[in-house]
Amino acid sequence: MKAIVYTSQTGHTQRYAQMLAERTGVPAYSLKEAGKSLRRGEEIFYMGWLMAGTVKGLQSAMDRYTIRGAAIVGVSPQGNGDLWTEARINGGYSDSGGRLFYLQGGYAPEKLGFFYRMMMKPMAGSVVRQVQARGEAATDQERRMAEIFQHGGDFVREEALDEIVRWFREGPHDGEVKAVPSVDI
Repeated sequence: MKAIVYTSQTGHTQRYAQMLAERTGVPAYSLKEAGKSLRRGEEIFYMGWLMAGTVKGLQSAMDRYTIRGAAIVGVSPQGNGDLWTEARINGGYSDSGGRLFYLQGGYAPEKLGFFYRMMMKPMAGSVVRQVQARGEAATDQERRMAEIFQHGGDFVREEALDEIVRWFREGPHDGEVKAVPSVDI
């Protein structure tokens, strides 16, 4: 693996990428920096943040590099949706053999730009209202998400990278992430 390439909005994904670089000895670059440091087609591990079901920067990274694995960083304690179903069916791999991981990052609305803050505000309010309406019937995960949306939270933990570090050490890897996954949050 030539590099870890990431896109980060509030710093959670960047912190994970820097910790992974320290643990693996593979350099980490933001997607913008990577364009100056890496050649087209280089093998990378991609890390991107999840926003409204889209893994930010993933399409741009796929257009330029060979992505052997990817970690998607989201607010939820666990991933869900098509990406995670595909990965579970395939033992943690995309249909084209690229390794997929999910990491819980955090929620820091004060660090979001105006556009993203305005996008998140109705969704956060909706989650909180739904949990309040469900009362005792709300699940623990629903309650945790409502709490995160009300108060923010930082869940970046070095030990969350253990499985990815093991995967790096198992290399080399020949699968590839070739399609932008559909992700539910």
